[in-house]
Amino acid sequence: MSKTVTDAARAPVNGVTNGVTKPPRDRIVLLQTVATEYNLPVFRRLREQLDGDFRVFAGAEFFDSTVRATRAGDVVSSLDNHFLFGRRLLWQSGYWRSVVDADTAVLEFNPRILSTWALLLVRRLLGKRTVLWGHAWPRKGRFARTVWLRRLMSRLAHAVIVYTETQARELREYVPNVPVSAAPNALYGAGEMTATSGDVGRDDVICVGRLVTAKKPRLLLEGFALCVDKLPPSTRLLFVGEGPELPSLQRRLHELGLEKRVLFLGHIIDYEALRVLYGHSLVSVSPGYAGLSVTQSFGFGVPMLIARHEPHAPEIEAAVEGENSLMFEEDSPEALAAVLLQVFRDAARWRGLRQTIALDCAHRYSVEVMADRIIEAARGARPRDP
Repeated sequence: MSKTVTDAARAPVNGVTNGVTKPPRDRIVLLQTVATEYNLPVFRRLREQLDGDFRVFAGAEFFDSTVRATRAGDVVSSLDNHFLFGRRLLWQSGYWRSVVDADTAVLEFNPRILSTWALLLVRRLLGKRTVLWGHAWPRKGRFARTVWLRRLMSRLAHAVIVYTETQARELREYVPNVPVSAAPNALYGAGEMTATSGDVGRDDVICVGRLVTAKKPRLLLEGFALCVDKLPPSTRLLFVGEGPELPSLQRRLHELGLEKRVLFLGHIIDYEALRVLYGHSLVSVSPGYAGLSVTQSFGFGVPMLIARHEPHAPEIEAAVEGENSLMFEEDSPEALAAVLLQVFRDAARWRGLRQTIALDCAHRYSVEVMADRIIEAARGARPRDP
């Protein structure tokens, strides 16, 4: 039988394929400022679960120019980002027809994106379902002066997806008539989150993230220098990431004479490479504000040391002090050094908790959970209770 005839026989007619009635597919389009490498597993999972009837549009640059965007043509279609007023505001173009025509559009929950306001109004007039996805509150928190803009945005949408259960509860109180659900941010599938020990003779300290001022890598370097003589001789401090702070960190490293104990490994996204590095590490550290590195570390079973009072990203919800993390006083190299020594004194206990930490993270912060929650919100399912 020819390919043409075979394909014709398999083609659905009025929703019927080989005698089986299929429900009509919902065309879902998702719009982002940028798509980063860590977004791709979720986007691919969404495409798979939605039988390919899913499309992502994203630009090449973020408000913060140090954020790395990816161009994955198999999942992400390009749009144009036009930043205004010193990158404070954004207008996006090059996608309008697809997003306006979609049955459901999932837009970024960010009042600084002017084109999102326009799409909310157009789709509301057309009677089409629109969902907002993003942070419930601005970086300054739920009491920031601009919070009222998020209330107005929420009321123009049919539903809102945020990153944590805590934010979902808070936003439901703020906009009680809008369905709000949580899709916890995820990096890996549940099967990839398992504790590893790449070298039982080594207990490194690892810090994964951009080398920018807000992340405070200099604080970690200074804290490590204060206690390095009391740590095992094989212990190294591993910085995984790139950014504008690298030159000054390298100069300070030379002044401290710790070139053999501190390594700058650059940007690493490869899962296997990270699995090995975390497997060598007893603990990870977030010296400034904590973000996705929290669940990344927990996913590999590695506890984290976290600065107590910083404008942390929503992933901080996963941290439970004494169970998968310890806190230290922010901006204090001495406090960081003290808690580092505490972890090494209790090394046997923390090694014993690795598998528990990884399994808990897999249960709550997997790609599968995140994708399922996004699909439910896009299709109008009732938000789940935590």
